[in-house]
Amino acid sequence: MEKPSPSRRAFLGLSAASLAGLSGCLGSLSTETDETPGGNTSDTDPNDGNETDSDNETHEEPTEPPGLPEGGAVMFVYDDGPMEDYTQALPAHRTFDAPATVGIVSEWIGREDYQSSGCMDIEHLEELVDAGWEIASHTSEHTTLGTFELVEDAAPGAERIYPEEIRHGYHRGKTIELTSDEHTFTRAVADYGSDDTGGYIAVDEPIEEACLAGETIIRYPAEKIREAMGDSKHALEGMGFEVETLLAPYDNFDDYSRKFASEYYSGVANARHGKRVNDPEGFDPYRTRRDYFIEYTDRESVKRDLDEIAERGALGVLGAHTFKEEVTEDRIRETLSWVDEREITVMTLREAIARYADR
Repeated sequence: MEKPSPSRRAFLGLSAASLAGLSGCLGSLSTETDETPGGNTSDTDPNDGNETDSDNETHEEPTEPPGLPEGGAVMFVYDDGPMEDYTQALPAHRTFDAPATVGIVSEWIGREDYQSSGCMDIEHLEELVDAGWEIASHTSEHTTLGTFELVEDAAPGAERIYPEEIRHGYHRGKTIELTSDEHTFTRAVADYGSDDTGGYIAVDEPIEEACLAGETIIRYPAEKIREAMGDSKHALEGMGFEVETLLAPYDNFDDYSRKFASEYYSGVANARHGKRVNDPEGFDPYRTRRDYFIEYTDRESVKRDLDEIAERGALGVLGAHTFKEEVTEDRIRETLSWVDEREITVMTLREAIARYADR
């Protein structure tokens, strides 16, 4: 596992935006070594604009942002901000001097009734940052950002709609949008549940237009998506955290939510759920793949993916909900040991975007 020097740590700690700007300024200059922070920026005399001719004078060209690790890299991205991120994940990561990224729901900070042990407070998050971790937005209220198709037709007069997932129903009173090629209209969520037909969302007023399965989608209107993304970022930054990246709740991110994400964030941890390995060539931070490394999987599949990352020099994104019973400190430490054995670099999402995007 790569252990950056103090100067390199400072360099890697730059924001994605700062590095992007630096890369633009230095794009035409050659890279020397990963460890070189840079030298003189010009071969000309600033006093007269003429090139120097002295045979005795030497000039060091500045470097571009650090190159890609030959042995690949992984990010650990944890969801929701439960106390177990602090009590279980942090000690495991400290063993290997490895950072991670945590997706924080801004309105859940310090929440005591979340799962069994509550959520971290500001002081816990500050300690994570001091350990090299990154704070990412997980929206303000754990709001689903993408769309779902209806799986059952809804006739005019219906008060229940049946989408692929009922995530939009979790926030009663919020406005949802039903849209197809034929029409777009809004309703407020009254309730959600399940009946003989399947999972449903109940709306506050009967629908006036037929909504056909496979042709109609449910989503939040644009202003609600912007609120979910923007309010969280602004709240976390108001607490003193640098927030540049997004973790989409419920792994629900698609072309609709992608339209808004770049207004607030430099990238998304889980734009395409279901695979851990990303190709470093042409890496798009708004189409990042992530999958879980303890829950919903097995050890052998994780090891195979780590082998692929190391062999190809690829980028892996590993996720977990640390409040889940099977996600223990020992299991996290075990996975980190596999990463260490393969000499894979561990970095945050922000660092990965700075090093992998636009190359």
